[in-house]
Amino acid sequence: MKKQYAVILLLAFGTSLAVANSLEQAPVPEPSPEPEAVAERLPPKLRKFLKKEMHLLAEAGRTMEAALAEGDSKTVEDLAKRMHESFIMKQELTTMDLRELKVIVGEDFVTRDKAFHGMAAELSLAAKAGDVVLQQEIFGNMIRVCAACHVAYAPKASVLE
Repeated sequence: MKKQYAVILLLAFGTSLAVANSLEQAPVPEPSPEPEAVAERLPPKLRKFLKKEMHLLAEAGRTMEAALAEGDSKTVEDLAKRMHESFIMKQELTTMDLRELKVIVGEDFVTRDKAFHGMAAELSLAAKAGDVVLQQEIFGNMIRVCAACHVAYAPKASVLE
């Protein structure tokens, strides 16, 4: 019995050494490089514009979050209305800027941007009606939309910071 136990132990130890040795010799794959964020491919003018708008939206979002916690529907209404009206495609970009932006970021970004600003309009209406539960739901959805867009287009940029 002791001999069988010793043989099993010896075989297990030998197998462990063989597996460990093969793992040491196996090439370790290089981590794949992170794909370049779309935001990093933008020309300086467009990048500066988007960065400015994102900072303004984040600032409004932080203020709105506090207003929601306090039940301040008037502040939520005003901020959401301003967010809706800051629709990127209608601001200070020229027609050429817009074309260049659409080529670089694609239609998906434009669709996401329109959806976000549409949600802001819905939030403004919910706040005007004083529907606190709906305000919180829409605001939560807006944050999720922001986060998903950041993952896709600017993974290094944080949401609401």
